[in-house]
Amino acid sequence: MKKYLIALVAGLGLIVAGCGDKAEAMDVDFVSDLSIASEGWTIGIDQDGDKLSVAAAGVTLSTSDSTQVGIKYATTIAGITGSASYDYTSDDEHELGFDTSISVIGVNVDAGLDWNIDDSSFDASLGTGYSAFGLDGSATSYWDIDDFGFTGMDIDAGYTMNLTDNVSLRPNVTIPFDDDFERGSISAGFSVSISFGSSE
Repeated sequence: MKKYLIALVAGLGLIVAGCGDKAEAMDVDFVSDLSIASEGWTIGIDQDGDKLSVAAAGVTLSTSDSTQVGIKYATTIAGITGSASYDYTSDDEHELGFDTSISVIGVNVDAGLDWNIDDSSFDASLGTGYSAFGLDGSATSYWDIDDFGFTGMDIDAGYTMNLTDNVSLRPNVTIPFDDDFERGSISAGFSVSISFGSSE
């Protein structure tokens, strides 16, 4: 019962802060996401960018406002997760992405590289985060490789509550900063995860 009360209080707080899709006075966007996993398949729906994804056996197919179709393959070897992706964007451009991450005792470090083939441009990301007792947080910086310049940063924090054995709820907030460290619109919402049997 206590977990449900905490979830309710957290939800009311985010609803008041969000006040619908966007709280203009507070400069807050309210977006949430849902994932449903069952028998090796996972379906994801994300309001941020209207993203829809389907994943199985390490392969993810997706579409969103910025991507007409995307495919990604990820695998973990000796505790190190690596992935490669291809996106056909809404601008009819082709992008390749490569990511790697490692997690040790709740601390995660990840790095990524994106190559826009049509523009011959490269962008990179470098992030670090933590996870302990349901709490998690991360800071991810973004870089323009062509100009060797910093382009922005996202700071994310959340708390995962296991409402049942099959349902979890994660209230979360993301604060973006531009290359001058000026704060952008804050995103707040819920991540809901539902599982039926094994998703492995």
